[in-house]
Amino acid sequence: MEAFVESAIDRGLKAIGFADHNPLPNGLGANVRMEEAELDGYVKSVLDLRRRYEGRIEVLLGLEMDYVEGLEAYLEKQIARHPWDYIIGSIHYLDAECRQISWPKNFAGETAQLYGRYFELVRKMVNSGLCDIVAHFDVPRRSGRAHTEHEAGDITRTLKEIAQAGLALEVNTSGYRHPELSRPDTYPTRTIIVEAVALGIPLIVNSDAHTPDAVALKFDEVESLLAKHKDARLVTFRNRRQVPA
Repeated sequence: MEAFVESAIDRGLKAIGFADHNPLPNGLGANVRMEEAELDGYVKSVLDLRRRYEGRIEVLLGLEMDYVEGLEAYLEKQIARHPWDYIIGSIHYLDAECRQISWPKNFAGETAQLYGRYFELVRKMVNSGLCDIVAHFDVPRRSGRAHTEHEAGDITRTLKEIAQAGLALEVNTSGYRHPELSRPDTYPTRTIIVEAVALGIPLIVNSDAHTPDAVALKFDEVESLLAKHKDARLVTFRNRRQVPA
């Protein structure tokens, strides 16, 4: 974790936030997340880094919460245990058993069914009150299936519910390193970002870095993009409260 902080300092960032994937019960999705017994240690490690790097860079404590329908009480109890700066809500699975990822290569249905199910879960997550930020809004694009005008209504409805809930929308630059996309891009697309800005949804830029060299990936490019939209409002978080970035 220290290597991520040093990378952020080298890139001139004023703050870095950690957001490891939250534990889920009964080994669900165990290959991509910490175990329940590791959560307290994760929090301690981040808070230790905050103290060690005080005065050089601010270290924020976050969690990427996989929303799984039916586990709301479990997630609420988990979140209540620690003094998070922010909770990023994400949909990685289309089913309660965490077997069908949200960017499946083998989805048997139509593209509209894939996005329909995905955005249905996003809306349930948004209205659960469990998170502060909506992660990688249109991540099913990693399946190789881009959303089309047929999904426009679902996208608009979901954005309106994000705005009504007062949540922030992540502009995630990990798409620049995902070979599944037809071209490097952010999640969400430029068109969706413009629609979100028009709805007054605050934005938070995140590199979703899984390695230190990916910290702040393409931040300059995103900064130039957002500078074209004068109404874009960038935020960050402290103690689960939005503050201007």
